[in-house]
Amino acid sequence: MKPLLSVIIPTRNRPDILQQTLSLLLEQMATADSPTEVIVVDDGSADAARTELRQFLDDQDAGKDVRILEQAPRGPAAARNLGIGAARGDLVLFLGDDILPCSGLLSAHTDAHCARYPAEHIAVLGLADLAPELCTSPFVQWWRKYNFRYQALLTGKRKPDVGSFFTNNLSLKRRFLLKHGLFDEAFPDAAYEDIELGYRLSQHGLQVVFVPEARAYHYHPMDLASACRRMETRGRDYALFKQRTPWPVAPRLWRWLGSGPWMHPTIIGPLWRLAETWQARLNLGPVYVLVLMYCFLVGRGVRPRLVWENPKPFSGVEG
Repeated sequence: MKPLLSVIIPTRNRPDILQQTLSLLLEQMATADSPTEVIVVDDGSADAARTELRQFLDDQDAGKDVRILEQAPRGPAAARNLGIGAARGDLVLFLGDDILPCSGLLSAHTDAHCARYPAEHIAVLGLADLAPELCTSPFVQWWRKYNFRYQALLTGKRKPDVGSFFTNNLSLKRRFLLKHGLFDEAFPDAAYEDIELGYRLSQHGLQVVFVPEARAYHYHPMDLASACRRMETRGRDYALFKQRTPWPVAPRLWRWLGSGPWMHPTIIGPLWRLAETWQARLNLGPVYVLVLMYCFLVGRGVRPRLVWENPKPFSGVEG
């Protein structure tokens, strides 16, 4: 039977958390009213990770419901495009490989499209809150609030728009994508590639609606050092984003902070050491903002890297 929904998950070298994601999806698929398929696009994982994933799916007897596509490492944009091309469903749902779906996520997406928002140009943004068990430090609690800003969406302080085109839990009609554009494969990382597509689709009428009942948990352990690496990645890809769109993603306050004389190693270095020392005990929000803004500028190539020398490359493929 032709599926109604195709779930597309790009991944690289994260078989453990991906198995949890797939287990939860398979549980929902077993009782779903509408047929669903899952397409995992392996973006250049090591042989051991690929073998572990295939063994897991064999053990689950999930062959007819889950397909694995493989490509050389080209980034999540190219991986999602490969998945879109192979999808058979009228609806596509993009999930991250570390997004753990809560009960009812699949039906929430399909019901939203079929019953509430049948128009072709509507995209449904689900809730992908940071997993509660990871919110154990003041820094992580701060990061949870300000990174994707789901709390602002929940309270109505922010309205969903193309700046909320977050492909860690987002669905839309496949026909609309094929008609108006796919992901730009020039983006090598999980940074701005989804918002750039959202901007292009908005030129053809795309509207994003927020459906918090489509709930999932983002299981991505985070501390200040990994957040610095994440912001450096974003800075690196922001230049490409600005080449593609005229839309300013960075809030006005961030742009002002980034242009100030305080963005200097002699100031940011001590602030980073202060934040790194106290991140588990104190919420130093203004300090975090300055340090992470500096990391963003490091990624853009306009500031020298400081104490996070030789960082680990940003691993995995996220939305």
